[in-house]
Amino acid sequence: MSLQLGVNVQKITPEIGGHLYGYDPILCSKSLHDDLTATAFYLTDGDSRCIMISATVCLIQTALADTIRDRIEAETGISRANIIINATHTHSGPNVSGDTGWGDIDKEYCDTVFIPQLVEAAKSAVKDTRTVTVGIASGDSLVGINRREFNDNNSIGLGQCPWGCFNPKMTVISFKDEKGDIVANMIHYGAHGTAAGYCDQISRDWSGIMTDALTAVTGGVTAFFNGPEGDVGPRLSNGQTVGNMDYVHELGNKATEDAIRVYRMIDKFTDMPLSCHEGMIAIPLRQRISLDEAEKQLRRYENETVNIAAQKAKYYRSVVESYSNGYEESEALEIPQCVVKLGETVFVTFPYEVFSEVGLRLQKMSDYKNVLSLAVTNGSGGYFVTEDQICLGGYEIDMYETSKVQRYAKHADYHMILETLKNIGGKD
Repeated sequence: MSLQLGVNVQKITPEIGGHLYGYDPILCSKSLHDDLTATAFYLTDGDSRCIMISATVCLIQTALADTIRDRIEAETGISRANIIINATHTHSGPNVSGDTGWGDIDKEYCDTVFIPQLVEAAKSAVKDTRTVTVGIASGDSLVGINRREFNDNNSIGLGQCPWGCFNPKMTVISFKDEKGDIVANMIHYGAHGTAAGYCDQISRDWSGIMTDALTAVTGGVTAFFNGPEGDVGPRLSNGQTVGNMDYVHELGNKATEDAIRVYRMIDKFTDMPLSCHEGMIAIPLRQRISLDEAEKQLRRYENETVNIAAQKAKYYRSVVESYSNGYEESEALEIPQCVVKLGETVFVTFPYEVFSEVGLRLQKMSDYKNVLSLAVTNGSGGYFVTEDQICLGGYEIDMYETSKVQRYAKHADYHMILETLKNIGGKD
């Protein structure tokens, strides 16, 4: 059977007044700038079947992502191992992740809107398919920039670092039906959705401007799939990594130009083979820090309630409690990883805010033409940094070092790359 595609979009906009996730627990929406969406792509060639969903939210709690994938499997018969849910990482959407310092997950929204609408998007995509051919092109885009800025005192802050690592590659995957019409497009790129900054409007941020524009130009439903964005912010003209709605439009217009240019670079559409499977990644762990050290640091942070300071309090408290609750240390953390191959293009998932170097190294070490790493996908495990950045410290490093009772081992990034390459495998 030739490649078949079904695509469906569902609105997932929350009611005004709810918590906007990504900065602190007190930021709530006061108005709507643009509707949030969940876009489901169903792909099958008769043998393989997969669903890829782009959800315009910041992060998705791992347990919630598992629940949605289980529901979709029950409703469609497609194995959860072949279901991908990517968050576009807008900071102007509802709290569907929840964590100490960032506020509780919005359970009512999840139960009444988020879960049912993502399931409906998947079900509707499966029901309405057509034969398609695929065109793929990549080009450079300067929408993103490394955001680990050096301060004058040699500390690392959130801003812009022009010489820092980031991946400029933007990829557009376009699907054309038998009549020659564009049915749908996927845009892959890695950058934070923080152009709106500490804003009280609901918005998909800069990527929403871009996807709407490519939809208008091509006539096909367009969705954004975020790549390794852990150390990549939006390249705003204010020199910062956050702005306001004016910057959303400014950067969104730039992203639009790039996406249309890359789309127009597609020189042919062909039938492509599809395969999908799930593998496991084993990331080595260190032994816990000592009880004395954990107790000492807990006294320092135990009254903190917001953002990274609250995260540190939670971490040290968890370590202290682990010494009395029967916690058994593990040599490695195992996480599932979905792999979807569409011709020479491979999608591979990470439930982390992955640093850009990871995606670049995977591309270099793989023999596939396009390795499109999907960050913040099928869960939320915090930041996953590269070894060279740990010595510099900073917000992302603090998050990385306090996300688990046992910290990740030295060169964990390299281990994850090797495990991912094993899951991707070589060409047949």
